[in-house]
Amino acid sequence: MTRSQLPQLSRRSLLKGAAIAAAGAGALSTLTACGDGGSGGSGSAPGTGSSVPMPTYVRPNAPKPTYPGNAAGVMDVYASFPLDGARSVHTEVGDGKDFEFLAMTYGQPAPPVSQNAYWQLLNKEMNLDIKGTLIPSGDFQTKFPALVAGNDLPEVVSVPMYVPLSRLPQLAQSEFTDLSEHLSGDAVKKYPNLAGIQESGWANGYFDGRIYGVPRSDPVFETLIYTKTDVVERAGADPAPKNLAEFTALAKAVTDHRAGVYAFGGTDSGVALANTMMMMFGVPNQWTRRGDGSFVSSYEHEQFIPSIDAIGKLFKAGYFHPDAPTMSKTQHDSLFRAGRLVLMEEGNRAYGIVATDRDLQFGMMVPFEKDGGKPLYWENSGAYAVTMIKKSAPKARVERFLRAMDYLAAPFGSKESFVINYGQKGTDYTLQKGVPVVTDRGQREQDLSIQFTVGGPQTLCYPQGAPGVDKANWDWQMKVAPMFLKNPAVHLYSPTKDTKGAALTQHMQDAMKAVAFGRAPASSLKDAVRTWKQNGGDQMAREYAQSAKKS
Repeated sequence: MTRSQLPQLSRRSLLKGAAIAAAGAGALSTLTACGDGGSGGSGSAPGTGSSVPMPTYVRPNAPKPTYPGNAAGVMDVYASFPLDGARSVHTEVGDGKDFEFLAMTYGQPAPPVSQNAYWQLLNKEMNLDIKGTLIPSGDFQTKFPALVAGNDLPEVVSVPMYVPLSRLPQLAQSEFTDLSEHLSGDAVKKYPNLAGIQESGWANGYFDGRIYGVPRSDPVFETLIYTKTDVVERAGADPAPKNLAEFTALAKAVTDHRAGVYAFGGTDSGVALANTMMMMFGVPNQWTRRGDGSFVSSYEHEQFIPSIDAIGKLFKAGYFHPDAPTMSKTQHDSLFRAGRLVLMEEGNRAYGIVATDRDLQFGMMVPFEKDGGKPLYWENSGAYAVTMIKKSAPKARVERFLRAMDYLAAPFGSKESFVINYGQKGTDYTLQKGVPVVTDRGQREQDLSIQFTVGGPQTLCYPQGAPGVDKANWDWQMKVAPMFLKNPAVHLYSPTKDTKGAALTQHMQDAMKAVAFGRAPASSLKDAVRTWKQNGGDQMAREYAQSAKKS
């Protein structure tokens, strides 16, 4: 679930499951499997402005990594965060006035500013009075549209790209400021940290050839299977299967009904194991673009139905927890940590693995093809969120917004990035053998979530996590990057997806769940796909083909 750095990434603060009226929701780990296109807010919607170039990319200054990443998206690894980093922002950010923003959160609201040292420090550093409207991920699909309809949005709005927001390009053009004159081409160099964001991130806030949103970059890695290696070892099983038969044997070996131990859990949204199985069966990353320019959905691929049927067979064999069809993410995570679930499909760098569980024994399964052939892995779209400012904002506040975004996008190793990621010494973090470690209070205070509204290339630096977790993640990424398969529709525009995509996604998710959990035969998916095509899927394919010709 595919995050600048995030050394204190946790489910409270970010990940990876996310799920707007007109927006069917899915967990972060399953949205790619069940979506109807690329990132919910990219492409070319009808408009009037002339197209502008993407912001010029200027590689940010950063320390030499312990293990270097690469152009494919493998992240740099650092042993710890420098304590004496130089400042990357040399101008006054704010004006001492209110800075109201909206964002989605995965945890409880942060303590109020009067009791929040982290919040107070950011206010001081940025010379702003930060005020957040935070919507829990489970409520976003109802509360956000209500705020839009009631004209109650604050001035700054951050929209997660994993939420299939209906008509986002039109919403951006009608309600939010066109930032093109400030950010297009070399203009972005006025904000050096924003210039350090790669084009794959900017593309998510680029509508009709114009720039409306500042992105929070996301790793290009998405779902994987985490293994509870201590349980696997006790079962005498192989934690690194190379084909479906070995994967099934692993699930059988670790499942012990009498002990209450099961191979798999579930999720309260999305379809459990859907991403894993579809990739294992060679199903394309949502869409395929043919040689003649036409688009074909992954739902129509010959291995789509068999891949979902394979989940159903695992369920019927008794390898899923009895609560799997209705299991919450909190329950799922807790059971994995306790060794009651052994194979957890989650997003890259999931909570419970790189957060505070230093003693957790785990592994990261490398993808494989069902028959042992050449594996593939779906590449992510490149942004977690885009952040915009309302059209009613005067020019001075637009410029203040961009200065604030520039501060929050400070690169790894900088003074600003340290403040953003660690907060106040002694309260939000302590030094342990010279390494800054976020406290429990620090993690709670950082649920303010403003730090997740913008950011550039991310790194792996989590010294307080399980020992060796960053290197293990880097090793996994190095193995998986050559398997990448892009979604050819990821930054294309489809009006039908905007208006019907969420309902169509929910239709397919419901049909897939019915098969996965034994409520319907695999053959029922044929009718589900036929209905999906007739109700808008075919039209989306035509619109993506037209959009691709223009791009």
